[in-house]
Amino acid sequence: MAQKKISVIIPCYNVTMFVDRCMESLEKQTIGIENLEIILINDASKDATLGKLLLWEMKYPENIIVIPLEENVMQGAARNIARNYCTAEYIAYLDADDWVLPNAFEKIYRAARQNNADIVNYLSRQTYVGPEEDDPTTKSGKPDRFAEIRTPKERLDFFMGDCPLLRGCWDKLFRREFVEEYDLRFAEGVFDEESLFTTPAYLHFKRIYLLNEYLHRYYQNPISSTYNLMIDMRRRDDNAKTWEQTYEAMKADGSLEENHELAEWFFVINYYIRSLVFAIGRGIPYDLESIRKMQKNVLDWFPDYMKNKSLLSRKLYKEPMKLISVPVDESNFEEYNAAWEEIVKQNPTGL
Repeated sequence: MAQKKISVIIPCYNVTMFVDRCMESLEKQTIGIENLEIILINDASKDATLGKLLLWEMKYPENIIVIPLEENVMQGAARNIARNYCTAEYIAYLDADDWVLPNAFEKIYRAARQNNADIVNYLSRQTYVGPEEDDPTTKSGKPDRFAEIRTPKERLDFFMGDCPLLRGCWDKLFRREFVEEYDLRFAEGVFDEESLFTTPAYLHFKRIYLLNEYLHRYYQNPISSTYNLMIDMRRRDDNAKTWEQTYEAMKADGSLEENHELAEWFFVINYYIRSLVFAIGRGIPYDLESIRKMQKNVLDWFPDYMKNKSLLSRKLYKEPMKLISVPVDESNFEEYNAAWEEIVKQNPTGL
């Protein structure tokens, strides 16, 4: 049997309303469903999700694998489990309430093979409507771009330039051998699990193709885990937890030392600044103990962060960066949070 071209990993938890729509978009792929290996992880759903997944497996037994989990492990662990079943040349990740346009994987796969790319990045458009009402246009107005990275300086220049890479995994295709070589894995038991996977990938890829077409649709589902996070204090710390693991991963694989300025840039912005902006913006600010712990980590791990030329070159981050080293105690805690509230107010679209 010929090797499949793309393994598509889809975690599924209580997605009865959406999973057929997602699967139908794969069924219609012009690359041919016979060239896809679709791995569906039922993450202990409490609704009829498993039944729907099994029906799809029965329809395409040579192309669909259903992995039923008895306990809910969340998306990170579900994706890690699914990776053990992948046999195709490339791996793509898809959420069960999203979908891809009919020619998406044909275009993405062609770009990957023609450029021998470790990663192909494509564009995603957020939508509040289903495929029937969706705008089918894909063009972004920007040309595609290929980059080959040979030195840490080239990598830094790539990310400091007009770089469209986001920390999500669902708008990218990854060469499976590349994922396995660097043992790329998602954080488990947390929301915002993707940075532990994508950040090491960004620090190791050698060849990347930027396909500037909107081939993925990110459905804004009001009952998704993202929405629940916004109103759930228990999930407030998850981004910070993931980035603490990401720091350890960068340290262990040598990319922290090799790409220090870039790794520092990634960490300071995503661990401290974006954690506080996210929490403050949603009315769930950090407590004093958590802030002091995060400050200590930044100052212990990156004591010279205020000398980072890449960070300093972005005016947007100058004021937030100063707040990292401000000593905080009970006497100025409210004032400290007020300073972050002002930063969020001045940057309503985020940092």
